[in-house]
Amino acid sequence: MKRLILVAALVLLSLQVAMGQDIPAVSLTDAAGKTVALRSLQDGKTPFVLTLWMTTCKPCMKELEALTDEVLDWNGNFPLRIYAVSMDDSRSLQRAIAMASGSGWEGITPLFDVNGDLRRALNVSSVPQVFVYDAKGKLAYTHIGYVPGDEAELIKQVLKCVSK
Repeated sequence: MKRLILVAALVLLSLQVAMGQDIPAVSLTDAAGKTVALRSLQDGKTPFVLTLWMTTCKPCMKELEALTDEVLDWNGNFPLRIYAVSMDDSRSLQRAIAMASGSGWEGITPLFDVNGDLRRALNVSSVPQVFVYDAKGKLAYTHIGYVPGDEAELIKQVLKCVSK
């Protein structure tokens, strides 16, 4: 029990230390195989969300479906960009691309971390995990795991970034 409490405390501490950090200087790929520098996603005007997923992760799929529903409900009430970043390796890349293209994730842009660069840069140990970056490219919020309703907290955190 003590070990579990210590691990939880260390995870929370590492998340708090990470807040305010800049976007990592890593590159991802899009479904067409084009390289996308993560820092190029920062436009200086709007926050953006990275939601990390894997093809074998059922909570990831539920989270992405819920986010799609929320994106449709937001109706442009505030600027928001969501990027679904697959953590699948090169052996599963084609499966991840097929899953993302056939998913119906309207308003969510799929990207792929084939080499694990983003995973290492953000110290990701499990998925799903969400990162919210403000318009200046600073980490404003992160959350590990998914239970129905988590998207409401995500919206609240994004709105905090919009109102800054």
